[in-house]
Amino acid sequence: MEKKKIILDVDTGSDDAIAIVCALLSNEAEVLGITTVGGNLKLENVTDNTLRVLECCGRTDIGVYEGSSKPLVSTLVSWSLQAQELERSSGVNDLTLSFHPQTLPLPKPSIRKSDRCALVWMIETLLACEENSVTIVATAPTTNIALAVRACPDILKSVREIVIMGGTDQVIDPMLGVEFNVWCDPEALEIILQSGANVLMIPFDATADSCLSYERAESIRSIGTAPAILVADLIEQRLKASEGFVPVNGKDVCRALHDALAVCAALHPEVIREIRSVSCHVDIGRGICYGETAVNRASRLGTVIEPNCRFAYGADTDLFFMFMYRILKEDKERRGVRS
Repeated sequence: MEKKKIILDVDTGSDDAIAIVCALLSNEAEVLGITTVGGNLKLENVTDNTLRVLECCGRTDIGVYEGSSKPLVSTLVSWSLQAQELERSSGVNDLTLSFHPQTLPLPKPSIRKSDRCALVWMIETLLACEENSVTIVATAPTTNIALAVRACPDILKSVREIVIMGGTDQVIDPMLGVEFNVWCDPEALEIILQSGANVLMIPFDATADSCLSYERAESIRSIGTAPAILVADLIEQRLKASEGFVPVNGKDVCRALHDALAVCAALHPEVIREIRSVSCHVDIGRGICYGETAVNRASRLGTVIEPNCRFAYGADTDLFFMFMYRILKEDKERRGVRS
Protein backbone atom coordinates (compact mmCIF):
# COMPACT_ATOMS: atom_id res chain seq x y z
CA MET A 1 0.00 0.00 0.00
CA GLU A 2 1.35 3.41 -1.00
CA LYS A 3 1.80 5.73 1.93
CA LYS A 4 0.40 9.25 1.94
CA LYS A 5 3.09 11.92 1.90
CA ILE A 6 2.45 14.25 4.83
CA ILE A 7 3.85 17.59 5.96
CA LEU A 8 2.85 18.47 9.53
CA ASP A 9 2.59 22.11 10.62
CA VAL A 10 2.29 22.28 14.41
CA ASP A 11 2.41 24.39 17.58
CA THR A 12 3.08 21.51 19.96
CA GLY A 13 1.22 21.50 22.97
CA SER A 14 -0.74 18.53 24.08
CA ASP A 15 -3.12 17.55 21.28
CA ASP A 16 -0.48 18.46 18.67
CA ALA A 17 1.82 15.94 20.38
CA ILE A 18 -0.82 13.22 20.05
CA ALA A 19 -1.32 14.16 16.39
CA ILE A 20 2.42 13.91 15.75
CA VAL A 21 2.57 10.48 17.41
CA CYS A 22 -0.28 9.23 15.21
CA ALA A 23 1.33 10.52 12.01
CA LEU A 24 4.84 9.29 12.82
CA LEU A 25 3.76 5.79 13.81
CA SER A 26 1.03 5.20 11.22
CA ASN A 27 1.71 2.62 8.52
CA GLU A 28 -0.33 4.79 6.14
CA ALA A 29 1.80 7.96 6.43
CA GLU A 30 5.20 9.05 5.16
CA VAL A 31 6.03 12.19 7.11
CA LEU A 32 8.28 14.35 4.95
CA GLY A 33 9.00 16.81 7.73
CA ILE A 34 7.50 18.90 10.52
CA THR A 35 7.31 22.68 10.57
CA THR A 36 6.72 24.62 13.77
CA VAL A 37 4.94 27.91 14.41
CA GLY A 38 4.20 30.04 17.45
CA GLY A 39 0.67 29.56 18.80
CA ASN A 40 -0.23 27.59 21.89
CA LEU A 41 3.27 28.31 23.19
CA LYS A 42 6.32 30.36 22.28
CA LEU A 43 8.11 29.07 19.19
CA GLU A 44 11.15 27.80 21.08
CA ASN A 45 8.90 25.71 23.36
CA VAL A 46 6.92 24.42 20.38
CA THR A 47 10.08 23.29 18.60
CA ASP A 48 11.56 21.75 21.75
CA ASN A 49 8.35 19.80 22.44
CA THR A 50 8.25 18.58 18.84
CA LEU A 51 11.79 17.26 19.07
CA ARG A 52 10.91 15.48 22.32
CA VAL A 53 7.98 13.71 20.63
CA LEU A 54 10.17 12.59 17.72
CA GLU A 55 12.66 11.00 20.12
CA CYS A 56 9.86 9.38 22.11
CA CYS A 57 8.62 7.76 18.89
CA GLY A 58 12.09 6.73 17.75
CA ARG A 59 11.71 8.84 14.59
CA THR A 60 14.78 11.03 14.74
CA ASP A 61 15.07 10.67 10.97
CA ILE A 62 12.35 13.30 10.52
CA GLY A 63 13.47 16.92 10.15
CA VAL A 64 11.98 19.71 12.25
CA TYR A 65 11.97 23.14 10.60
CA GLU A 66 11.27 26.21 12.69
CA GLY A 67 8.89 28.74 11.21
CA SER A 68 7.17 31.96 12.18
CA SER A 69 7.12 33.05 15.80
CA LYS A 70 4.24 35.49 15.29
CA PRO A 71 1.14 35.86 13.10
CA LEU A 72 1.21 37.90 9.88
CA VAL A 73 -0.85 40.88 11.08
CA SER A 74 -2.84 40.34 14.25
CA THR A 75 -0.06 41.13 16.73
CA LEU A 76 1.42 44.17 14.97
CA VAL A 77 -0.08 46.40 17.65
CA SER A 78 0.65 45.49 21.25
CA TRP A 79 -2.84 46.42 22.47
CA SER A 80 -4.67 43.98 20.19
CA LEU A 81 -6.46 41.11 21.91
CA GLN A 82 -4.33 38.63 19.95
CA ALA A 83 -1.09 40.22 21.11
CA GLN A 84 -2.22 40.23 24.73
CA GLU A 85 -3.53 36.67 24.69
CA LEU A 86 -0.49 35.23 22.90
CA GLU A 87 1.80 36.89 25.41
CA ARG A 88 -0.17 35.34 28.26
CA SER A 89 -0.18 31.92 26.58
CA SER A 90 3.59 32.12 26.29
CA GLY A 91 4.15 31.46 29.96
CA VAL A 92 1.84 33.43 32.22
CA ASN A 93 -1.67 32.14 31.54
CA ASP A 94 -2.25 29.25 33.94
CA LEU A 95 -5.40 28.18 32.08
CA THR A 96 -3.55 27.76 28.79
CA LEU A 97 -0.71 25.93 30.48
CA SER A 98 -3.12 23.51 32.10
CA PHE A 99 -3.97 22.29 28.59
CA HIS A 100 -0.58 22.89 26.94
CA PRO A 101 2.45 22.56 29.24
CA GLN A 102 5.45 24.55 28.13
CA THR A 103 7.52 21.37 28.34
CA LEU A 104 6.04 17.96 27.59
CA PRO A 105 6.70 15.21 30.19
CA LEU A 106 9.53 13.74 28.11
CA PRO A 107 13.34 13.79 28.36
CA LYS A 108 15.24 16.75 26.94
CA PRO A 109 15.89 16.01 23.26
CA SER A 110 19.34 15.11 22.01
CA ILE A 111 18.41 15.98 18.43
CA ARG A 112 18.31 19.52 17.06
CA LYS A 113 16.09 21.45 14.71
CA SER A 114 17.22 21.89 11.11
CA ASP A 115 19.29 24.90 10.11
CA ARG A 116 16.80 25.56 7.31
CA CYS A 117 13.73 27.61 8.15
CA ALA A 118 10.24 26.25 7.59
CA LEU A 119 9.45 28.58 4.69
CA VAL A 120 12.52 27.62 2.65
CA TRP A 121 12.19 23.90 3.40
CA MET A 122 8.47 23.81 2.59
CA ILE A 123 8.87 25.58 -0.74
CA GLU A 124 11.89 23.52 -1.80
CA THR A 125 10.25 20.26 -0.76
CA LEU A 126 6.93 20.91 -2.49
CA LEU A 127 8.56 22.12 -5.70
CA ALA A 128 10.52 18.86 -5.81
CA CYS A 129 7.46 16.62 -5.29
CA GLU A 130 5.21 15.14 -7.93
CA GLU A 131 1.99 16.91 -8.84
CA ASN A 132 -0.93 16.32 -6.47
CA SER A 133 1.12 14.11 -4.15
CA VAL A 134 1.46 15.83 -0.74
CA THR A 135 -1.04 16.38 2.06
CA ILE A 136 -0.33 19.26 4.43
CA VAL A 137 -1.88 18.82 7.87
CA ALA A 138 -2.00 22.08 9.81
CA THR A 139 -2.82 21.81 13.52
CA ALA A 140 -1.68 25.35 14.35
CA PRO A 141 -2.07 28.93 13.13
CA THR A 142 -1.51 28.71 9.36
CA THR A 143 1.16 31.42 9.17
CA ASN A 144 3.87 29.20 7.67
CA ILE A 145 1.62 27.85 4.94
CA ALA A 146 0.24 31.27 4.00
CA LEU A 147 3.77 32.66 3.73
CA ALA A 148 4.79 29.78 1.47
CA VAL A 149 1.71 30.15 -0.74
CA ARG A 150 2.28 33.89 -1.13
CA ALA A 151 6.04 33.50 -1.73
CA CYS A 152 5.67 30.68 -4.27
CA PRO A 153 2.14 29.86 -5.48
CA ASP A 154 3.54 27.07 -7.69
CA ILE A 155 3.90 24.85 -4.61
CA LEU A 156 0.16 24.23 -4.76
CA LYS A 157 0.66 22.07 -7.87
CA SER A 158 2.12 19.32 -5.70
CA VAL A 159 -0.41 19.74 -2.87
CA ARG A 160 -3.12 17.10 -2.94
CA GLU A 161 -4.94 18.53 0.07
CA ILE A 162 -4.52 20.93 2.95
CA VAL A 163 -6.20 19.60 6.08
CA ILE A 164 -6.66 22.41 8.59
CA MET A 165 -7.67 21.95 12.20
CA GLY A 166 -9.43 25.24 12.67
CA GLY A 167 -12.59 27.24 12.48
CA THR A 168 -16.12 26.74 13.68
CA ASP A 169 -19.65 27.19 12.44
CA GLN A 170 -22.17 26.03 15.03
CA VAL A 171 -19.91 25.06 17.96
CA ILE A 172 -17.85 27.71 19.75
CA ASP A 173 -14.99 27.79 22.23
CA PRO A 174 -16.40 28.77 25.66
CA MET A 175 -13.21 30.66 26.47
CA LEU A 176 -12.62 32.70 23.30
CA GLY A 177 -15.89 32.40 21.41
CA VAL A 178 -13.84 31.57 18.30
CA GLU A 179 -11.37 28.85 17.34
CA PHE A 180 -7.85 29.62 18.59
CA ASN A 181 -5.77 28.64 15.52
CA VAL A 182 -7.81 30.87 13.21
CA TRP A 183 -8.11 33.66 15.78
CA CYS A 184 -4.31 33.79 16.15
CA ASP A 185 -3.77 34.51 12.46
CA PRO A 186 -7.01 35.28 10.61
CA GLU A 187 -5.26 36.73 7.57
CA ALA A 188 -3.16 33.59 7.08
CA LEU A 189 -6.18 31.31 6.79
CA GLU A 190 -7.97 33.75 4.50
CA ILE A 191 -4.94 33.69 2.17
CA ILE A 192 -5.18 29.90 1.99
CA LEU A 193 -8.95 29.90 1.47
CA GLN A 194 -8.52 32.33 -1.43
CA SER A 195 -5.61 30.39 -2.97
CA GLY A 196 -7.64 27.79 -4.85
CA ALA A 197 -6.07 24.95 -2.86
CA ASN A 198 -8.06 21.82 -2.03
CA VAL A 199 -8.85 22.59 1.63
CA LEU A 200 -10.51 20.32 4.18
CA MET A 201 -11.50 22.18 7.34
CA ILE A 202 -11.68 20.15 10.57
CA PRO A 203 -13.46 22.65 12.84
CA PHE A 204 -14.88 22.44 16.34
CA ASP A 205 -18.10 21.11 14.81
CA ALA A 206 -16.19 17.87 14.10
CA THR A 207 -13.45 17.87 16.73
CA ALA A 208 -15.98 18.10 19.55
CA ASP A 209 -16.61 14.43 18.75
CA SER A 210 -12.96 13.52 19.41
CA CYS A 211 -13.26 13.38 23.22
CA LEU A 212 -11.85 10.25 24.84
CA SER A 213 -12.56 9.01 28.35
CA TYR A 214 -10.31 8.04 31.25
CA GLU A 215 -11.19 4.41 30.46
CA ARG A 216 -9.99 4.73 26.89
CA ALA A 217 -6.85 6.51 28.06
CA GLU A 218 -6.17 3.57 30.33
CA SER A 219 -6.65 1.15 27.41
CA ILE A 220 -4.01 3.09 25.49
CA ARG A 221 -1.71 3.17 28.51
CA SER A 222 -1.91 -0.63 28.80
CA ILE A 223 -0.11 -0.96 25.46
CA GLY A 224 2.98 -0.11 27.49
CA THR A 225 5.22 1.68 24.98
CA ALA A 226 6.63 5.15 25.56
CA PRO A 227 4.42 6.76 22.87
CA ALA A 228 1.30 5.05 24.26
CA ILE A 229 2.07 6.21 27.79
CA LEU A 230 2.65 9.75 26.51
CA VAL A 231 -0.69 9.75 24.68
CA ALA A 232 -2.52 8.40 27.74
CA ASP A 233 -0.89 11.00 29.99
CA LEU A 234 -1.90 13.83 27.66
CA ILE A 235 -5.48 12.61 27.31
CA GLU A 236 -5.81 12.48 31.09
CA GLN A 237 -4.22 15.90 31.45
CA ARG A 238 -6.78 17.43 29.08
CA LEU A 239 -9.62 15.69 30.90
CA LYS A 240 -8.48 17.15 34.22
CA ALA A 241 -7.90 20.62 32.76
CA SER A 242 -11.40 20.70 31.26
CA GLU A 243 -13.22 19.87 34.49
CA GLY A 244 -15.84 22.51 35.22
CA PHE A 245 -16.30 23.69 31.63
CA VAL A 246 -19.85 23.48 30.35
CA PRO A 247 -20.51 21.90 26.91
CA VAL A 248 -21.64 24.30 24.18
CA ASN A 249 -24.58 23.22 22.01
CA GLY A 250 -24.24 19.81 23.61
CA LYS A 251 -20.60 19.43 22.56
CA ASP A 252 -17.53 19.59 24.79
CA VAL A 253 -14.68 21.24 22.88
CA CYS A 254 -12.40 21.52 25.92
CA ARG A 255 -11.82 17.76 26.30
CA ALA A 256 -11.44 17.18 22.57
CA LEU A 257 -8.25 15.95 20.88
CA HIS A 258 -8.68 18.41 18.03
CA ASP A 259 -5.34 18.02 16.28
CA ALA A 260 -5.24 14.23 16.41
CA LEU A 261 -8.58 14.13 14.62
CA ALA A 262 -7.12 16.23 11.79
CA VAL A 263 -4.37 13.64 11.25
CA CYS A 264 -6.93 10.87 11.41
CA ALA A 265 -9.12 12.64 8.84
CA ALA A 266 -6.15 13.06 6.50
CA LEU A 267 -5.33 9.35 6.62
CA HIS A 268 -8.82 7.89 7.11
CA PRO A 269 -11.51 10.28 5.76
CA GLU A 270 -14.20 7.84 6.84
CA VAL A 271 -13.73 9.06 10.42
CA ILE A 272 -15.64 12.22 9.43
CA ARG A 273 -19.41 11.79 9.62
CA GLU A 274 -20.43 14.71 7.45
CA ILE A 275 -18.49 16.89 5.01
CA ARG A 276 -20.14 19.78 3.18
CA SER A 277 -18.73 21.84 0.32
CA VAL A 278 -19.10 25.41 1.55
CA SER A 279 -17.92 28.95 1.09
CA CYS A 280 -15.84 29.73 4.18
CA HIS A 281 -14.07 33.01 4.82
CA VAL A 282 -12.46 34.62 7.84
CA ASP A 283 -13.48 37.98 9.25
CA ILE A 284 -10.36 40.12 8.91
CA GLY A 285 -12.11 43.45 9.48
CA ARG A 286 -10.57 44.10 12.92
CA GLY A 287 -14.02 44.46 14.49
CA ILE A 288 -15.72 42.40 17.18
CA CYS A 289 -15.96 39.38 14.86
CA TYR A 290 -12.26 39.46 13.92
CA GLY A 291 -10.99 35.90 13.49
CA GLU A 292 -14.39 34.24 13.15
CA THR A 293 -15.04 31.84 10.28
CA ALA A 294 -18.14 32.73 8.26
CA VAL A 295 -19.68 29.73 6.49
CA ASN A 296 -22.03 30.33 3.55
CA ARG A 297 -22.77 33.77 4.97
CA ALA A 298 -23.45 35.40 1.61
CA SER A 299 -25.88 32.68 0.59
CA ARG A 300 -28.00 33.53 3.63
CA LEU A 301 -28.39 37.00 2.14
CA GLY A 302 -29.55 35.60 -1.18
CA THR A 303 -26.19 35.79 -2.97
CA VAL A 304 -24.90 32.59 -4.57
CA ILE A 305 -21.18 32.02 -3.95
CA GLU A 306 -18.92 29.19 -4.99
CA PRO A 307 -17.55 26.74 -2.39
CA ASN A 308 -13.86 27.14 -1.57
CA CYS A 309 -13.40 24.28 0.90
CA ARG A 310 -14.92 21.21 2.48
CA PHE A 311 -16.13 21.63 6.05
CA ALA A 312 -16.53 18.75 8.51
CA TYR A 313 -19.56 18.71 10.82
CA GLY A 314 -19.04 15.55 12.86
CA ALA A 315 -16.78 12.60 13.56
CA ASP A 316 -17.06 8.96 14.56
CA THR A 317 -15.65 8.89 18.10
CA ASP A 318 -15.29 5.11 18.22
CA LEU A 319 -13.48 4.96 14.88
CA PHE A 320 -11.19 7.77 16.00
CA PHE A 321 -10.25 5.87 19.14
CA MET A 322 -9.70 2.64 17.19
CA PHE A 323 -7.48 4.49 14.72
CA MET A 324 -5.27 5.76 17.53
CA TYR A 325 -5.26 2.48 19.45
CA ARG A 326 -4.39 0.44 16.34
CA ILE A 327 -1.47 2.71 15.44
CA LEU A 328 0.02 2.42 18.92
CA LYS A 329 -0.60 -1.34 19.08
CA GLU A 330 1.06 -1.91 15.69
CA ASP A 331 4.00 0.22 16.78
CA LYS A 332 4.42 -2.04 19.79
CA GLU A 333 4.40 -5.13 17.57
CA ARG A 334 7.05 -3.62 15.29
CA ARG A 335 9.23 -2.84 18.27
CA GLY A 336 8.67 -6.25 19.87
CA VAL A 337 8.04 -4.47 23.19
CA ARG A 338 6.61 -6.45 26.08
CA SER A 339 4.11 -4.85 28.45
